[in-house]
Amino acid sequence: DKPNGGLSDARNAGMAIASGKYIQFIDSDDFVEPQLLEKCRQKLEETGADMVIFDIYQYFLATGKKEIIANTYDASGVYSIRTNPELIVSIQNCAWNKMYKLSLFKDNDIIYPWGCYYEDLGTTYRLLARCDKVAFINEPLYDYLQDRPGNITHQFNFSVYHVLDMVKLTLDDYKNLGIYETYYEELKCLGARNILECLKKTRNVNDKKMTEKFVQVCFWYIKNNWPEFPKCRYPILREKNDWIYANEKILRLYLAYRRRKLAKEV
Repeated sequence: DKPNGGLSDARNAGMAIASGKYIQFIDSDDFVEPQLLEKCRQKLEETGADMVIFDIYQYFLATGKKEIIANTYDASGVYSIRTNPELIVSIQNCAWNKMYKLSLFKDNDIIYPWGCYYEDLGTTYRLLARCDKVAFINEPLYDYLQDRPGNITHQFNFSVYHVLDMVKLTLDDYKNLGIYETYYEELKCLGARNILECLKKTRNVNDKKMTEKFVQVCFWYIKNNWPEFPKCRYPILREKNDWIYANEKILRLYLAYRRRKLAKEV
């Protein structure tokens, strides 16, 4: 009888009544490999890890194409940000390619931010900061539908501002734990990458006022938190044209060009 409160609310409601040792989240339009739960539970029991991360299949509905997205960490070891700080920039922020100890959430009073998009960004790295051990399974156990209708990764609307809220939630948490400076470079890379990915959504939007405001707010946020951006220990710019989105003046010129092009196509 619970009303629909969105993804975060559903996960939090499930955690509130969960009584087992471990918890796994599965999105409603994805599916899993038959041995997912068994293999994850076994890995957590063997290693004593707080979280296990596994490879995934990325599935494209339009073409039927299926490709493996693999982790780079060896399944024979266990890791933490204290020994491997690059975990912060290496693992995917999604909730569904992991199994967790339920106590990781409950003992630390961590829930998914209600009513927010990019909720995984605001949760995964807070959990990671509290993990003594992270294990990996080098096998795809989850099938993620990449091109499903309504996928937030393809949309641009006012919900994109939530990415800034989720970055702030993570940064504030690391500050409260007293470890922000320790992982400053990793958090800069994490935050900047996610903000730039949202800036890329502006390229196909014809609303000048909306896109320019978002660009202004994003670069204010970046400069306020990381004045030396784009300098970083880790590569923030990973794709061929990322340099366009990392420079406010160039991006504004590019978006003006794109709007003219879109107007001609109408």
